[in-house]
Amino acid sequence: MKHNLQGKIFSREFDWGKMNIISLGERGRGRYEAIVPVHNGNIEIENFDYVEIALTKSGKPKIVPSEKSEGWLLILSGDGTYTRDTYGTVYVQEERKSDIIIFARGSGAYGTAGRIGSWYEFLVSCPDNTFFYIRPAGGSHKRKQFWIYCDSEKTYQISLNEIDMFCEQKNISVPAIEPTIDLATLGGEESTT
Repeated sequence: MKHNLQGKIFSREFDWGKMNIISLGERGRGRYEAIVPVHNGNIEIENFDYVEIALTKSGKPKIVPSEKSEGWLLILSGDGTYTRDTYGTVYVQEERKSDIIIFARGSGAYGTAGRIGSWYEFLVSCPDNTFFYIRPAGGSHKRKQFWIYCDSEKTYQISLNEIDMFCEQKNISVPAIEPTIDLATLGGEESTT
């Protein structure tokens, strides 16, 4: 699968050793951090062209290099701005929800106790030609909502006021904001590690 993991894979030191990982969400009160290992063999992390999900010995997802280029593996986040009572998340069009696999999710929050506002972050796979609607925490007056579109070659971030022009240029249908499904309601492992 193609991916948007560039710059998001890093090495973390644990008590038992070092491992390459991606981290979704945050640690702490009112937060959940999901850690997904990246097993890159002898390939430099920056040189991953394609990846896929495999399973660890305990059945959890891990990211490995692949030769397969179909579809996408994405980190999608609703992280936004510190604002009371806001919730940042990611949506998919209802007719595409069965095409989406959520491998892991984490959450972050604002305020020391994690009770001011919150957001979700997801590791998902999807086929080419999929739209995601991103609503960052903070409210639309502070952080603009936008679409992510994955075609067969790259991902695009499109503002709401440019979506019509983008779809016209690409000769695709304009996605509707309703009905969309919040990825947080579709599952995915949440971890408190």
